[in-house]
Amino acid sequence: MANHHFGKFADIWKHLVLNEVLAAAKPKRYAETHAGSAAYPIVDDAERRYGVLGFLEWSGSQPLASAPYTHVVSEFASKQPPEYPGSALQAMRMLGDDAAYLLCDLDPASASDLRTWAARLGLGNCEVAERDGMAAVREWMTGTTSTVVHIDPFDPFARANGAPSAVGLAAEVAEAGHVLVYWYGYSVPAERAWAVEKIRAGTTAPVWWGDFLATTDGATRDDGDLGSATSAGTGSGVVLANVSADVVGRCTELAGALVATYRDKRLPSGEPGRLDLAIGAA
Repeated sequence: MANHHFGKFADIWKHLVLNEVLAAAKPKRYAETHAGSAAYPIVDDAERRYGVLGFLEWSGSQPLASAPYTHVVSEFASKQPPEYPGSALQAMRMLGDDAAYLLCDLDPASASDLRTWAARLGLGNCEVAERDGMAAVREWMTGTTSTVVHIDPFDPFARANGAPSAVGLAAEVAEAGHVLVYWYGYSVPAERAWAVEKIRAGTTAPVWWGDFLATTDGATRDDGDLGSATSAGTGSGVVLANVSADVVGRCTELAGALVATYRDKRLPSGEPGRLDLAIGAA
């Protein structure tokens, strides 16, 4: 299991948006560059109590209660033992055998778990590629515009064997007319929304983005580390391209509901916390 950050708050926002895109687009092709494992045993710790466990407890009002993400995650969290479905498994559950899949991950254990779940769900066209996801997805999306591409990189600027970086591929996906869902994170407020300009520099396609910054009583700090904790000054966002106005409206509504739901909830550190939301389109 290569991903140790599953079920944290960053996953909540990322997967809320991804599932709204999938529900609206109903794509015939779905690709992930960094799929991770299919499912993870839910850990009961401070990060997940602020993340998936807290979300399921606090999200009883609309529109969060009716979100596709909430239904999918609740199904797995109610199991014994409870599990958190990764983005690939959420997509497989939502799209079923009506879609073709390309799921990329270099970790053998994650790739094996993806194959196991694809077989368990009876998916007839699911390729799990243990190779560089940017190169594999770039090849796979050629010739069709009915593809949703989810990019969630460990290193957004790494390049291998002539393949584009993650942000470079994101711009290519958008420019080619495919639906893009790109996740990014940062550990200091000065880096907020950094991925938006990087992607926009490589495409003429209109993009939408939503970004959450964790704060302490409305104040920010510069000593965060998103790789270890959801702390004041850390944040993450999602960039979308080639989605409908209805999807943008729904994601905007969900973002506002998250701010209200998490208002005055304590951060994993125990400090009083708030979420600062920034949304934009260009």
